[in-house]
Amino acid sequence: MDEKIIEYIKRRGAEIDKQIGEYLTDTASVRYLGSLLGRSGYEYDPKAISKAVIEPASYLLELGGKRWRPILMLTIIDALGKDSNNYTEFSIIPEVIHNGTLIHDDIEDNSGMRRGAQAVHKKYGIDVGLNLGDFMFFFPVVALLDSKKLTSESKMKILEIYQREMLKLSIGQATDIAWHRSLVDPYNVSESQYLQMAYSKTGVLAGMAAKIGGVLGGADDKTIEALGRFGASIGVAFQLQDDLLNITESGVAEGKGGRGEDITEGKITMLVIHALAEADEKGRKRLKEILMMHTKDRKLISEAIAIIGKCDSEEYTKNLEEKLVKDAWKNVERLLPDSEPKSILKSIAEFLINRSI
Repeated sequence: MDEKIIEYIKRRGAEIDKQIGEYLTDTASVRYLGSLLGRSGYEYDPKAISKAVIEPASYLLELGGKRWRPILMLTIIDALGKDSNNYTEFSIIPEVIHNGTLIHDDIEDNSGMRRGAQAVHKKYGIDVGLNLGDFMFFFPVVALLDSKKLTSESKMKILEIYQREMLKLSIGQATDIAWHRSLVDPYNVSESQYLQMAYSKTGVLAGMAAKIGGVLGGADDKTIEALGRFGASIGVAFQLQDDLLNITESGVAEGKGGRGEDITEGKITMLVIHALAEADEKGRKRLKEILMMHTKDRKLISEAIAIIGKCDSEEYTKNLEEKLVKDAWKNVERLLPDSEPKSILKSIAEFLINRSI
């Protein structure tokens, strides 16, 4: 089944890439700028906009990515009995916003690598990166506002979803920053607090994609909310899997700066929280020491990973991932009619937590 899902993700991802490319190409034209921003009595500089927006945005988006959030959205539309091919223009909403968050994340974390290449702010500058991230938060909503396919009621529903989820995202990021900078004691963070942060920072974009899919698929409010919880739970599980892959020899680790980069950053993850709770006093003290060093020393990073491994924190985190997805699916399964898209939806969720990239 994995091969079928991988092929499905590739095919739908190519459709989404095409849609994003068309929007970005249009944005560089004076004609489109006028329709996007409104008529002006003055003159736009399309070359400046191309250099400071289109070029760096295209650079990041062409580095790849799984595109699973918009794929989730489109699959939900199909699972609700509508044809998602009629709604691919809206797939840019979760994907472009997600990439905007990556730019801001890399600046805030001082990460030099993204998807195996230079992070946007390292290649183009922090000023370009900050502005581009903001642009990517707002630009995709134009696809919604310009649409002639949707009723005003549907547009308002999606705009409300967008506004609320983006606010949650900011709160999740603020929490992560506070822990990372020790504005509060990061070593007193509970599992529940971590899961809430992950839900807000990572889960909400998947939840947003799922809810928008529900609206476009004509679902009632109860189903839309259930789909949102399903998407958000997948997002949290996806983050837990990322944390796991970061301490293993994997494509994820290498693409983000190498195995154990989270240890170098002193990042609080479910793995760390569990290990600090389960380790003996000596192990707990040593793990904290290494995390506070922000070291790049491979020997020290391996020592920290060994402490985490000794506490069975990897297995604990993996089990938690599986429970999140299983429980989320149980709540949404009864609301969707049996169909191939419904089966694909479940398989996507399972694939995302069993991936090695």
